[in-house]
Amino acid sequence: MKKFFLLAFVLFTVLTGFGQNNNVYAYIIDNSGTPTNVRNSPNGKVVAQLDPDENCVVELLSVKNNWWRIAPEVITEGDNPRDFSLKGSKTGYWIHYSLIYFGIAGDPTSCVRTSPSYKASVVSLEGCSELIFHPLAISGKWIKVVSDDKRVKGWMPTDRICFNPLTTCP
Repeated sequence: MKKFFLLAFVLFTVLTGFGQNNNVYAYIIDNSGTPTNVRNSPNGKVVAQLDPDENCVVELLSVKNNWWRIAPEVITEGDNPRDFSLKGSKTGYWIHYSLIYFGIAGDPTSCVRTSPSYKASVVSLEGCSELIFHPLAISGKWIKVVSDDKRVKGWMPTDRICFNPLTTCP
């Protein structure tokens, strides 16, 4: 029951902007059919693995050379949700950006910009096969993204991230 309330609080906090912190969450998709490797540094030693059959949500902390350092707490969603903490590294936990995904919460119109500012030009999403993105960089409350099909690249406000792999966000 405690885990349920923790997950509900995290979802409420992220979806409503309550607290206005810079927490950025995303989900992991690894289509290799094997567990997702979590490393102790960018391209470093494998210290943990995530089950490809679980819908894992992670918090993004920082980025270095296309590798994201993630918080050790992992939230899973689906039929048998569970939360757990990664163990085995004293230098952090890292996942390659190509395995990290999120969508756009709400209306995607005007969501992606050419730079991290609402005054920047809007990037057209026309021709983008799906509105699923990988994170590339972060600057304050903006995250640089590239679409899964690599057609769209730009900056999106972090409060517009939909990190739920099972549904679209309002």
